[in-house]
Amino acid sequence: MFAGNLRASNARIFGFGLRFYLSFEIEPSMYDAIIFDVDGTLWNASQASAEGWNTGLVQLDCGRKVTSMDIERVAGRPFEECVEVLLPRLKQQHADLLSVLDAAEIEAVKQAGGTFYDGVIEGIGQLARSRKVFLVSNCQGWYMQVFLESAGIESVLAGYDCHGMSGESKAAMLTKLQLDHSFVRPVYVGDTGGDEVAAHEAGMDFIHVSYGFGTASADAMTFNSFPALFEFLEAQSSS
Repeated sequence: MFAGNLRASNARIFGFGLRFYLSFEIEPSMYDAIIFDVDGTLWNASQASAEGWNTGLVQLDCGRKVTSMDIERVAGRPFEECVEVLLPRLKQQHADLLSVLDAAEIEAVKQAGGTFYDGVIEGIGQLARSRKVFLVSNCQGWYMQVFLESAGIESVLAGYDCHGMSGESKAAMLTKLQLDHSFVRPVYVGDTGGDEVAAHEAGMDFIHVSYGFGTASADAMTFNSFPALFEFLEAQSSS
């Protein structure tokens, strides 16, 4: 599913400077709700997360280490699943693995934060003037709060949810937003194939941002920068 009615089978948009060089025509149909993923879509805090995990692993004296690339590889999954993928079976040896890693990551991310992608903070504020803007992520509850405090955008959001707050899957969180707010045409913006699957399971359009951590299907509408994405969404509001 795409933004507007697309007259093509392979619908992709690349880059800020190529915004109108498309192989299809778009008949504008404005999204009434824009829902953003967080990691790899709005900011990158993988370095801080990796440092926190490594601090916890040293505390456990288990001789293991992760990198920021490891964190990016599992981004978009719930915390418990990320740990199992990167540190398989280690929980069997250390029953307190999750709590130790979580506590260490909290301190690291609070101290170092993340890097916002170019134009994110200003862009979300601008988009929220004409549409409802939400956040939905598989992150921990504390992580969402740190992100919101760092970004200073909570006041312009219509709402947010994350796995750490609700315990729900991303598809379930999106579905609940749809039911609670009766969107006519919502879109989920994310950077991974898991985001794409969740959006489609919830019956929503999906937009992929390729500057993040993952990939999407070949027919996903794709932008390689946040300014390019913002310009497309803003053009809808004035069409």
